Amino acid sequence: MERLAWFAQAALLGCGAAAICSGCTTDPPVTDGITFDIRIDGASDQNDPDSEDARMCVNDAGEVYVVWLDNRADRNSDKNSVWMNRALTRPWEQESWLAAPIRVNQGEGNVWAPDLYCNELGAFVTWEDDRDGELENHQIYFNRTTDQGESFSADDTLLEPNDDDGNSMSLGPRITGTGQDLFVTWYDGLNGAYDILVASSGDAGLTWRDPTRVDSDNAGQSYSGVPRIAVSDNASNVWVVWEDSRDGASDVYLNRSDSGGVTFIGDQRIDDGDDPGEYDSFSPQICADDYVYVVWHDARNGEGRDIYMNYSADGGETWGVAAQRLDTDQAGLGNSVDPVCVADGTTLHVAWQDNGQDNSGYDILYRKVVDGLPSASPVRLDTGSLPGTANSLQPRIAFEPNTRQLVVMWRDGRAEAQGAQQVGYEDLYYNFSTNGAAFLPDDDLRVDSYYDGSSFKRDHNLGLLGNRWYASWVDGRSGSSDVYFQAFEIGTEATPPSLSDLQNQ
Repeated sequence: MERLAWFAQAALLGCGAAAICSGCTTDPPVTDGITFDIRIDGASDQNDPDSEDARMCVNDAGEVYVVWLDNRADRNSDKNSVWMNRALTRPWEQESWLAAPIRVNQGEGNVWAPDLYCNELGAFVTWEDDRDGELENHQIYFNRTTDQGESFSADDTLLEPNDDDGNSMSLGPRITGTGQDLFVTWYDGLNGAYDILVASSGDAGLTWRDPTRVDSDNAGQSYSGVPRIAVSDNASNVWVVWEDSRDGASDVYLNRSDSGGVTFIGDQRIDDGDDPGEYDSFSPQICADDYVYVVWHDARNGEGRDIYMNYSADGGETWGVAAQRLDTDQAGLGNSVDPVCVADGTTLHVAWQDNGQDNSGYDILYRKVVDGLPSASPVRLDTGSLPGTANSLQPRIAFEPNTRQLVVMWRDGRAEAQGAQQVGYEDLYYNFSTNGAAFLPDDDLRVDSYYDGSSFKRDHNLGLLGNRWYASWVDGRSGSSDVYFQAFEIGTEATPPSLSDLQNQ
């Protein structure tokens, strides 16, 4: 049904269906005001695998890199590989995208959980890989391209020589960096229960220092997991935050390095305000600039979840004596979860999904924190639908320091609530603020160009550069899971065809 709908849209827009389904990468056509998304996974009708776990990065030169997983290398196997496509300078021109994506991992194992960082030196990818040993445990691997995505060299594990045979499970890699300095963090069962490790490189990933353990309870004694990492502009300061169950329920812990990740000073709990290990704190996110901020969702107030924040004004040395709550409905009722953040000097921007007190559909809320103090009240961003009707999920946030523009993007199910005849799927929307001005109060803006509510969207990513937003995601419109891309000036939006056009085909 979705594939037929896709062909109908191709005819409607005057773009050949064969070109679309084989990875059409031309400038998105505009016909009667309708725009068109760019499919970038480059698969053909004869070999169209399900792509998943897309990640995107945009560097300061305007180069866009997207990685994902699929099994096109061996369609008879359930083993995925990591693939990359990239666009240079102008991602909406055909010649900017590679004619076919390039494979990132070089081994024969299965892969999971890719993460991506890019800058002016290249693109750097890490992932979980089970090639080592006979136990099919996951190891953390890394590869890089320094020729704008034209090639990758031999990949390597970040754990050598500690676990060459894959005797332990390593999960959840996250990569960041600045200039030549790269940092990868993950959680690792080498010592028993999971610990947090960090590996660092000072030569753009050519060589790596031995991993450093950053949780300082007894090794392998309790669960430490889901780390996130941030680094200062000069790479001298590195901060890692994670979930930690050393005292019972999960708390939020942080450790910091002032030696570029070579050594760490000592961890500390930062979700203060209740007793250690009394209530669960989950999904910590860290955002650092002049201040270091950490946000998470927290169960200390009852059955529901609330959004909490703590901050440091001295590079992570000292923290507030009690975490501050950011959502403002009745504490512990409903669920406020999955916060995302960006920092700008001493200011923090936070967005999360929130279903208020009545457990209706989720909305996307935003709040600003200035000098460690929450300002005003949370602002609802999914303004093109009635509160609680769209079930808006999984916000993504980005800030452009040069233009002072802030964008929040999310998955949105309003088409079903507004009576679309093909229902059950989400579309992508965004809202934005410029130089501290208010977000759009009446109508948020559309990201994707497909019929309302007619294909699933997931693994969505957001980037900003200058006056333009960039988005990539996994999309089901062709009958399989494929990777799509779109880019517009901030304040403009995609214009999909209407469902009535499809019904008249």
